[in-house]
Amino acid sequence: MKAANHFAQALPGFKHSMLRRCLNWDYKAPCIYQITLVLADRASQALGRLVVDADGMEGGGFSPEAVRAHVEPSPQGKAVLAEWRTIGAHHPEIRPLFVQLMPDHAHFIVRVERRLERPLGQFIAGFKTGSSKAATGRPGFWADGFQDTILFHEGQLDAMFAYLRDNPRRLAVKRLVPELFRVRRDLAVEIRELPLPALCPVPGTEVPGSPVPGTAVPGFTAHFEAIGNTFLLNAPQLLQVQCSRRDFAYRRVPKAGFKIARDAAGAPVCAMATPAFEERCTALLAAARHGAVLVSPCVSDGEREIARRAFEAGASVIALRNMGFSPLYKPGGKLFDQTANGKLLLLAPAAWPHTTADKPMTRSDACAMNRIAQWIAGDGAADIKYRGMEPRDVERAARAAVLATPFTNHPHPIHP
Repeated sequence: MKAANHFAQALPGFKHSMLRRCLNWDYKAPCIYQITLVLADRASQALGRLVVDADGMEGGGFSPEAVRAHVEPSPQGKAVLAEWRTIGAHHPEIRPLFVQLMPDHAHFIVRVERRLERPLGQFIAGFKTGSSKAATGRPGFWADGFQDTILFHEGQLDAMFAYLRDNPRRLAVKRLVPELFRVRRDLAVEIRELPLPALCPVPGTEVPGSPVPGTAVPGFTAHFEAIGNTFLLNAPQLLQVQCSRRDFAYRRVPKAGFKIARDAAGAPVCAMATPAFEERCTALLAAARHGAVLVSPCVSDGEREIARRAFEAGASVIALRNMGFSPLYKPGGKLFDQTANGKLLLLAPAAWPHTTADKPMTRSDACAMNRIAQWIAGDGAADIKYRGMEPRDVERAARAAVLATPFTNHPHPIHP
């Protein structure tokens, strides 16, 4: 497959998402599915032309939220739409709900009304064949495979409708500020000399010869994958967000495992917040309103909540991830507009590349990310009382995550 070969060259070991499926799911079962098909020749942009309105670009700049855009279908795109409208007539057990054409791919939402005689993939293969012939007179219009999202839960369908309708605007924003959405795999950051944190190992596990808290740690160059505004690293004031799980927690509900409960607007529901959390959050957001950039490992619920409130307030955030970025990664939801506004930088340690499998957050990863956030924040680092790990092990885990093979680009200084 042409697209899969491109991805394999971009990221060794990456399995193209168009071949992924939900494990152990019966694809004959009634449910609502979002299906994405990609053109075999994505560069052709054969499905249509992106049309951008100028209302959101006044005075030489633009407001991402104000940008308006739509896709004007090409003759091939119109042929695909016509074929799409016939699905219900050919297969009454499959009800078409929504379609969003993009220049090089298309999103479809279908409801399987009753159990299928054959897996859904066979019906999709038939649609691809029919629409290919309708659009070009021959097969091969679409790339092999398809990507699916199964909409299991209440609220997912409305959220998917909103997301797909917003696709043209997001594409327009990406084209207007492409540098903010380009994944960098070679960001080198100079870390200045810092003291080792005051750690609290489990009593009885102290090892003679371990580094002494407060002693100097020599500076070095850290390596990251990144997307967003790298100039945030040069902000005059960087403040670390750190929150204990004892101070804040979201409410969770038993849905396919324990998921964070959300209100009607999609915001996470708080289960517990101590006065110490609210005080710390208020202080950080006040500093952010005066130009400080918040640096968050986004490990605990409290750290994610402070980042969420910062996004709502229009503050600038540097957020860490415990996994790198796929070749076509783009921030989703509110993070998209935050990125477009230059208010967000996502960093992933270079030694933790993207993987299609779930990557659980281990205790070692969490401690390493907190330590990396301390390095980046510098004088604005939080005083973290690490527990359960020896000082040298925290330092070793953090350095192993960012001391990847040196890149050829020049380091990005964040502390003069």
